[in-house]
Parts: sequence; C-alpha cells; structure tokens
Amino acid sequence: MTDAHLLPYAITLRKNKHYTQSRQRLFSLLTTASVKGLLFLHIAWAYDNEGREEQAFDYYQRALSEPLSADDEFEATFGLACTARCLGKLSEAETLFKRLLARYPERSEIIPFYALCAMALNKASLASDLLLSLIINHPPTEAIAVYQKTLAGYWDSVAFRSST
Repeated sequence: MTDAHLLPYAITLRKNKHYTQSRQRLFSLLTTASVKGLLFLHIAWAYDNEGREEQAFDYYQRALSEPLSADDEFEATFGLACTARCLGKLSEAETLFKRLLARYPERSEIIPFYALCAMALNKASLASDLLLSLIINHPPTEAIAVYQKTLAGYWDSVAFRSST
C-alpha cells in the first residue's frame, strides 16, 4: 500500500474503531509526510475516540504546532478545548472556547461544550446565556423557530442579559 493510500486507510480504521491499527499507520507516515499536522490530528482523534484524553491532548497540541488547513485548525483547536475540559483543565478550555467562538461564530457545535465548561467553572449564568443564544440563533424545532424573533427581542433586552 502506498503512502497516498495509507492516510485514508488509517482514517477508515479509526472510524471502524480499530484505534491501535489506525495510529500505527499514522505513525508510520510521520517520517515521510509533509502533512504532519494532519497526521497528529488524526492520531489525537484515535486516542480521543478510545477515551485516552491525556494522549489526545498532547497530539492536538502537536497538530496545532504544525501547518494546518483552516478546517483542520478548527478541528484541532476544538478537540483540544473539549479534551482540556474533560481533563479538568477548565481555565485553558475556557480560553480556547472563547477564541473559537470569536474566530468561528458560525460553528454552533462550540456552544454546548463551552456551556459545559462554564458550568464546571460555576459560571451558570454564562452557560445559560450560551445555551439560550444557541436556541435563538439555531432553533432546534419548527415550534421554537416560530418564536425566534420574539425570543431574540427578549434576549436583546437588558432584563434577560447577564453581565458576564
């Protein structure tokens, strides 16, 4: 199998829950690949999918120290933030989530994980603000979408905004 085929094969292995074999393929590519950041990202995901957050954390950091596409940089930063939260590195996670929201405001998947981090930091008001903004900006059902304008009006009023 050529190097060009090993990366897609390693990704397929990870998606099929063959994490060790996936990492073996990815590690074998590190010596010759010019896309080390992408390889580190996939190694991090393989560890993360296996519940090995400490190792995943290290590889997310390694991925971010290498050149990445914009999408892969988002994925690596998001993975690092979520993993930091799981590891109890809450201040670091919060900083990463804030940076992600500022840089990628359209990526709504950030919000629930940021809210979980805020709750762990005893910032219930911030968590509530985040989740309410998620519901207003991305209504999950038609029943809520009907009230989107009304909710947004209340949301914008001073009475419903926290000072966080």
